[in-house]
Amino acid sequence: MGISTGMDQEKLRQISAKISDGTASEEEIAWYHRYCVAAEQAAMASGTNIPDDEDTRAEMYRQIRRRIDRKKTGLSVKYRYAAAAALTGILAATVFLYRPATHKDQPAAVAAVSQNIPAGGNKAVLTLANGKEIMLSDAGAGDIVKQAGLRIYKTATGEIVYEATATGNASDTGINRIATPRGGQYSVVLQDGSKVWLNAASTLSYPVNFSAGERRVTLQGEAYFEVAKNADRAFKVITATQTVEVLGTHFNVDAYSDNALVRTTLLEGSVKVVTAPGTQLMLKPGEQARLNNQTGALQKSNVSEEDVIAWKNGYFIFNDTWLSDVLLQLSRWYDVQVDLSTVPRIRYSGTIPRRKTLQEVLAMLEFTGNRHFEIVNRTIIVK
Repeated sequence: MGISTGMDQEKLRQISAKISDGTASEEEIAWYHRYCVAAEQAAMASGTNIPDDEDTRAEMYRQIRRRIDRKKTGLSVKYRYAAAAALTGILAATVFLYRPATHKDQPAAVAAVSQNIPAGGNKAVLTLANGKEIMLSDAGAGDIVKQAGLRIYKTATGEIVYEATATGNASDTGINRIATPRGGQYSVVLQDGSKVWLNAASTLSYPVNFSAGERRVTLQGEAYFEVAKNADRAFKVITATQTVEVLGTHFNVDAYSDNALVRTTLLEGSVKVVTAPGTQLMLKPGEQARLNNQTGALQKSNVSEEDVIAWKNGYFIFNDTWLSDVLLQLSRWYDVQVDLSTVPRIRYSGTIPRRKTLQEVLAMLEFTGNRHFEIVNRTIIVK
């Protein structure tokens, strides 16, 4: 497929507009993806000579910004992610089409960004009640261990599942722990059927078997919960500064220690957020509780549910997000550091697949924010 004709450029704009408003056909979406893949491959290939048309680049930039900054699209959740991925594709294609990197014309500082740091993946350590550690990325599918009336196994898709067996001591409530490193994520199905997705640099501690009175887990970092309904046993998520109490619901808790706020977002059902001093808030779907780690103030607001759980679905979604917060998210997923002393007070909006390399992500941020990024000794520095 050619990538430099005016006809293709016009068709690209037309189809990206249709993807954005939800009217694109399957054939148009397929053409769009083939175009972007071909454009990126051609631009990155050695010796590619693609014209740098400032007027076309500016027009495409305006089109991209107008669409990715739109807060509500009216699309279904699934289609919104498809549209977001497509719009990110045009952003990436624009970077490579109109700013091709060559050894001849790029300064040394840009070469630092070209360090190919890959995206994170499914990595975690499972620590059993007896202290035994299991590297889950190294474990094959099938049984991992049996303990306390439970079979713990890994599925073919890499998920850890706790399943009750007919034998064993189901009253054993010894604590297990699953921890993801920086650059890792993992999901686990607990003994009661509740499912938890852990983001990077997060730890979940939980009983092998929940007690008769309640289901209590402890979280450091960020996790998305789909709690199995049980009216007789409340499910509680304990963090350093608050407790989230539910019976059966879907919600996300972002409790990283280096964040200024602890954010609890409800997607389905109802939850009660209780702070250490005893302040309480009830949430409805679409609401987020924000606990200030310094002042202890607890407030709630309406948020985009899809944006909050984008990480679970394979995306970064930035919606008027401070650059410092953007870089903190990147640092956890790509296992790098950030020099926050150089970060300006600017905001970003846009969507980026988490499968992209750090090089590709920073190139997108440079293009959309008119800032330069360097990577020095695995530390992101903003110029």
